[in-house]
Amino acid sequence: MLYKRYVDVIVLMNKEKQMKPLYIQWIENNNNRFYKVDKIYEVKRSSSIVGGGGIMYRCKINDKEVKLFFEVNRWFIESQVA
Repeated sequence: MLYKRYVDVIVLMNKEKQMKPLYIQWIENNNNRFYKVDKIYEVKRSSSIVGGGGIMYRCKINDKEVKLFFEVNRWFIESQVA
């Protein structure tokens, strides 16, 4: 089952105001990890299957395909419930 998980993202914004996510920060049980965005396959406006939407970055993070969304003023991923 998927849910919307808000995450912190380190982003490069160029002079044309285009954003490129570089790392996501994952905080769980007082552990703070950074995961590099290895590759961006696609960038487009899209809705999420967990609700909401915005600019969707379909990318590779830690050898997994992830949909990372920029929704108005914050970032989220479609995450698996543990």
